Amino acid sequence: MIGIVHPGEMGAAIAHLLSTAAWASEGRSEDTRRRAAGITDLGTVERLKRECEVVLSVCPPHAAAETARAFRDYEGLYADLNAVSPATAAGIAELVPRFVDGGIIGPPPRRAGTTRLYLSGAEADTVAALFDGTHLDARPAPDASALKMMYAAWTKGTTAMLLAVRAAARSLGVEEALVREWQLSQPDLPARSEQAARAGLERGWRWAFELEEIGRTFTAAGLPDGFGAAAAQIYRRLPRDAGDDLDTALARLRASCDANHVVPGTDTGRRSEGK
Repeated sequence: MIGIVHPGEMGAAIAHLLSTAAWASEGRSEDTRRRAAGITDLGTVERLKRECEVVLSVCPPHAAAETARAFRDYEGLYADLNAVSPATAAGIAELVPRFVDGGIIGPPPRRAGTTRLYLSGAEADTVAALFDGTHLDARPAPDASALKMMYAAWTKGTTAMLLAVRAAARSLGVEEALVREWQLSQPDLPARSEQAARAGLERGWRWAFELEEIGRTFTAAGLPDGFGAAAAQIYRRLPRDAGDDLDTALARLRASCDANHVVPGTDTGRRSEGK
């Protein structure tokens, strides 16, 4: 039996590809219980550890290390499939006796050809074999977490940048002129910026930590971490359940910027620079 901790939208979709998937409902929300309908419920993590030979961790990235700590004494194979930095993945590997590093690229795998699962580690083939013949394309990678970080740096980083550019343009009174120029020279950007707003408001709460992890990955590669750190700030300023349109996103960003604005050269500015 294959254990899933804890089945959100992605984890539940992956679990439904497996013929013998199980999860532990103790302490989980009603939303998680709804998504896990049809997956065998073993009740507790302790029972999951006893009865599952492989456990797949698919959770928000900020919870990846905490989730792994519950499996310190697990004798089976633990695969962390979360969007974390190579350093965080290495820390998780030290927590569990048998470890596979994974990174998912694409949406929840409900049809073939949309989603890849990259895997690295001595037992990566064991995890890959679980998905033979399913909609999830499992592939080897030299460093699954690093690959995931670099892919997300572009997709989620540019989403945050588009939101920031439009928010700044609106504040400066040039948004309409910018959009007209985009229509002439970058015709895909107006629609992409609207899509960015919807994505950021819907999922930014869980992307913020991932972008911080991307920043840490850049640092480990000898590059500045500012790209990831700035994108994380954008997403943290977009609260959950605040609507899903561009105007809502830009209003939230501008309000947060006004609250955090520091005028250069003022006492407040000097104090902030010294922190």
